[in-house]
Amino acid sequence: MAASLPLIKRTALHYKHLALGAAMVDDGGWQRPERYRQLEEELQAVRERVGLCDISPVGKLDLQGRQLAPVLERLFSPGTLPPVGHVQRMAQKDTNGMTAVKGVCCRLSRDHVVLLTEPDTLMTVEQTFTQQLHATDECIHLTNLTSALAAVQLVGPCSRELLRKLTALDLSPHRFADLRCAQGEVAKVQALVIRADVGSKLAYEVYCGREFAEYLWDTLRDAGQEFKAMPFGVAAQRLLRAEE
Repeated sequence: MAASLPLIKRTALHYKHLALGAAMVDDGGWQRPERYRQLEEELQAVRERVGLCDISPVGKLDLQGRQLAPVLERLFSPGTLPPVGHVQRMAQKDTNGMTAVKGVCCRLSRDHVVLLTEPDTLMTVEQTFTQQLHATDECIHLTNLTSALAAVQLVGPCSRELLRKLTALDLSPHRFADLRCAQGEVAKVQALVIRADVGSKLAYEVYCGREFAEYLWDTLRDAGQEFKAMPFGVAAQRLLRAEE
């Protein structure tokens, strides 16, 4: 019997990318745009104006319960649970004390967080949590929202002004600094907004229901015409991360 091919997932924006002429690539089990135009054009847009990137493959785990702090600190590190409205980068150690899994913890309320992970480590993090919750009496509910939520990243000096056109959230630097998060409407769609700068570059992430993904993408692109916003793919994304 022939070996089955690995399952490659598609984001809710897959056909939007194809319509823009994106060159697609398999990345972390997902088919994603590698680039839309020349790499330097996409990087220039991000560095000088604003770029848009489909980051829907990011792993998204919703955790709710009164005993979040001890569980998160046991699995990751002390101080993993940030204040409400804040974001904390986290790291999980393997048996040798080496960093094995990285991610982000978004504190939405006293008893509610969303953990964001790289697509290829999502299964590991989810399995670890599930095992811990089965082994203890701690009351925490875990829901994997990876496929239920779409996400778009805005990166560049004009990203704040673009997002301001579509939301009533206060994005002023002293109110919404780096590593802050809030829930509210973006383009009249309920969303989670995170500010997570990429190195020295201003950046936001907008998470919404998968069913609103195409609408949000089109609305961001329309509102971004003023700033000559340009989509960018994983090739540019990797280079931007390397600059952090």
